[in-house]
Amino acid sequence: AAWRANAETDFSHAEALVRAKSLPEVFELQTTFLRKRVEMGAEQAKEFQELATKAATDVSKPVKAAFEKVLQDLKAA
Repeated sequence: AAWRANAETDFSHAEALVRAKSLPEVFELQTTFLRKRVEMGAEQAKEFQELATKAATDVSKPVKAAFEKVLQDLKAA
Protein backbone atom coordinates (compact mmCIF):
# COMPACT_ATOMS: atom_id res chain seq x y z
CA ALA A 1 0.00 0.00 0.00
CA ALA A 2 2.85 2.38 0.82
CA TRP A 3 4.57 1.71 -2.52
CA ARG A 4 1.33 2.30 -4.36
CA ALA A 5 0.68 5.57 -2.53
CA ASN A 6 4.24 6.70 -3.25
CA ALA A 7 3.96 5.82 -6.94
CA GLU A 8 0.62 7.59 -7.30
CA THR A 9 2.03 10.69 -5.63
CA ASP A 10 5.09 10.63 -7.88
CA PHE A 11 3.02 10.26 -11.07
CA SER A 12 0.64 13.02 -10.02
CA HIS A 13 3.58 15.29 -9.35
CA ALA A 14 5.15 14.50 -12.73
CA GLU A 15 1.86 15.30 -14.48
CA ALA A 16 1.59 18.60 -12.61
CA LEU A 17 5.16 19.53 -13.56
CA VAL A 18 4.43 18.86 -17.22
CA ARG A 19 1.40 21.16 -17.05
CA ALA A 20 3.30 23.95 -15.24
CA LYS A 21 3.29 27.20 -17.16
CA SER A 22 6.17 29.02 -15.47
CA LEU A 23 9.35 28.43 -13.51
CA PRO A 24 7.88 29.88 -10.27
CA GLU A 25 4.99 27.41 -10.60
CA VAL A 26 7.49 24.55 -10.98
CA PHE A 27 9.29 25.69 -7.81
CA GLU A 28 6.00 25.88 -5.92
CA LEU A 29 4.94 22.44 -7.12
CA GLN A 30 8.32 20.98 -6.19
CA THR A 31 8.26 22.53 -2.72
CA THR A 32 4.75 21.27 -2.06
CA PHE A 33 5.65 17.83 -3.40
CA LEU A 34 8.76 17.54 -1.22
CA ARG A 35 6.86 18.62 1.89
CA LYS A 36 4.15 16.04 1.17
CA ARG A 37 6.73 13.28 0.56
CA VAL A 38 8.48 14.03 3.87
CA GLU A 39 5.13 13.87 5.69
CA MET A 40 4.23 10.63 3.90
CA GLY A 41 7.64 9.17 4.72
CA ALA A 42 7.29 9.98 8.40
CA GLU A 43 3.78 8.51 8.50
CA GLN A 44 4.88 5.37 6.66
CA ALA A 45 7.90 4.95 8.94
CA LYS A 46 5.59 5.11 11.96
CA GLU A 47 3.29 2.51 10.42
CA PHE A 48 6.22 0.22 9.59
CA GLN A 49 7.55 0.58 13.13
CA GLU A 50 4.16 -0.36 14.58
CA LEU A 51 3.96 -3.40 12.28
CA ALA A 52 7.50 -4.47 13.15
CA THR A 53 6.80 -4.14 16.87
CA LYS A 54 3.61 -6.19 16.54
CA ALA A 55 5.39 -8.84 14.46
CA ALA A 56 8.22 -9.09 17.00
CA THR A 57 5.73 -9.41 19.83
CA ASP A 58 3.75 -12.09 17.99
CA VAL A 59 6.89 -14.05 17.11
CA SER A 60 8.30 -13.87 20.63
CA LYS A 61 5.13 -15.12 22.38
CA PRO A 62 5.78 -18.85 21.73
CA VAL A 63 9.45 -18.50 22.72
CA LYS A 64 8.50 -16.69 25.91
CA ALA A 65 5.89 -19.33 26.75
CA ALA A 66 8.38 -22.16 26.16
CA PHE A 67 11.02 -20.42 28.29
CA GLU A 68 8.55 -19.88 31.13
CA LYS A 69 7.53 -23.55 30.96
CA VAL A 70 11.17 -24.65 31.21
CA LEU A 71 11.67 -22.39 34.22
CA GLN A 72 8.56 -23.80 35.90
CA ASP A 73 9.74 -27.34 35.19
CA LEU A 74 13.15 -26.55 36.69
CA LYS A 75 11.55 -25.06 39.81
CA ALA A 76 9.32 -28.12 40.19
CA ALA A 77 12.28 -30.50 39.89
